[in-house]
Amino acid sequence: MGEMSILNKEGDTKVIWDPENDDECDAAEEQFKSLKRKGFTAFEVGMRGKKTSRVVDKFDPDLGKLIMVPKLEGG
Repeated sequence: MGEMSILNKEGDTKVIWDPENDDECDAAEEQFKSLKRKGFTAFEVGMRGKKTSRVVDKFDPDLGKLIMVPKLEGG
């Protein structure tokens, strides 16, 4: 199963898909692209659920887990 954690004002929203289900993969990819257009950065999740420094620019349903982080804004 694939999982995308989206960090936002509400906390942490999850999008889950089965890599063998084309409809679920398409929906997750559309969400990924929408978030990227809004300035989110995607990080691949490494061993034991830790965020890595590997930035993901293209959705791959076989990656496993991603964390979507919003663009930081200064105040």
